[in-house]
Amino acid sequence: MSVRCLVIAFTLLALGSSARADIVYLAVGDSSAFGETDRTRNPSNGDRGYVAPFADYLGSRLGARPAVINTAINGETSRSFFTGLVADRASTDGITLNSRYAPFAPNYAITQRAFMNSSIDGALAQGRSVKFVTVQLGANDLSNVGDDPNFLALSPSAQAQVVGQTIQTAAGNLSTLLTDVRTKLPNADLYVIGYHNPYGGNPSHPLASLAAPALQGLNQAIGAVGSAYGAKFVNFYPVVLGRERELTLIDRYPADNINYVHLNDAGYRAVSRVLIAAAVDSPQLPPVPAPPAAVLLLLGAVGLGVRRLRRAA
Repeated sequence: MSVRCLVIAFTLLALGSSARADIVYLAVGDSSAFGETDRTRNPSNGDRGYVAPFADYLGSRLGARPAVINTAINGETSRSFFTGLVADRASTDGITLNSRYAPFAPNYAITQRAFMNSSIDGALAQGRSVKFVTVQLGANDLSNVGDDPNFLALSPSAQAQVVGQTIQTAAGNLSTLLTDVRTKLPNADLYVIGYHNPYGGNPSHPLASLAAPALQGLNQAIGAVGSAYGAKFVNFYPVVLGRERELTLIDRYPADNINYVHLNDAGYRAVSRVLIAAAVDSPQLPPVPAPPAAVLLLLGAVGLGVRRLRRAA
């Protein structure tokens, strides 16, 4: 049996056993999309981080929580998304941490692109609607650049050129990814997500002065590419700005030189509110019901009473 057929089969089994609605929310991307913190809560199916509160919100509007499929992989770059090669990732263990890939162990001969596409096919084959998709990918492309020991030795202009080329490549790869999504799901509610900058919480880090412009450039590219595919751009950057030590694991550096870039639990809660706000007017969700007439009358009476009390005072 082909890998593609295996993916569809496992997707059908997973949806049949755990789905609580005929609607699917698909999350795609890297460790941020996977909801990673410090790797102490793995393996996981990725229904955590900002994905879980977003799914909860969708459920509050839909009347039942959508089934969640999270294909994200720790360390995934916009290149490894297509190649599946460990050498192209920013970390080597990511695919073993997402429990949805466990059926393909020990060789994991599948790319996230193939898993994403086949997961969509599997859901549609079962008559489910994949109505919501979040995509967050690209930061590890910059991480690989920053981890190159030769990068910091370059002149500022040469560094800027490398970063610019990296962002351009990531944007092209993201475009291909979104083409896949829109081809299969032309009417899905699609969100592309920008990144926070953890290095603001540690100004002494060698990458601190370079991270802000690089991530802002990446976020700008993500927003521009997403717009071309009718996606909403949700930017986590301003949510965390100035609150890095409160909302990320940056204060663990240098004791933890892998996970310090991640959001902590409070950080994921904070950024999820921005994502939820972006979905309030989603055409895939029923309108927020207007307050009943009785409630409006009660509020009016309360307001009138307050005004009378103020005049009396």
